[in-house]
Amino acid sequence: MSDSNGTHRATTLISQLLLEDADLRDIVEEFVDGLTVRISELKRAHRDLDFSALTTLAHQLKGAGGSYGYPDISQQAAMMEERFRSQDASQFTNWIGDLEDLAAGARCGLQDT
Repeated sequence: MSDSNGTHRATTLISQLLLEDADLRDIVEEFVDGLTVRISELKRAHRDLDFSALTTLAHQLKGAGGSYGYPDISQQAAMMEERFRSQDASQFTNWIGDLEDLAAGARCGLQDT
């Protein structure tokens, strides 16, 4: 997440799903590994100013983040979805940076569990 200087910093995130059932580690790892692709897709849609794709991608990430036990990722994606529905990408660089930090935190969290 961004600090007061606008610098992004990673926070370790532990999947709530894994806390409930460690046997689901493989599917949680698959989700976390796929975050890089999802972020790339968001960046591509932003480059193309494709608000329909941005909205859809953020919506899918919102649902997936919650399903895999990452409410912080879901919350970030929900905010982005809302903004994209309003054709607003004015803070995209900050939003995607925060999302990248959350993805890094999820990767760190997998190493800790």
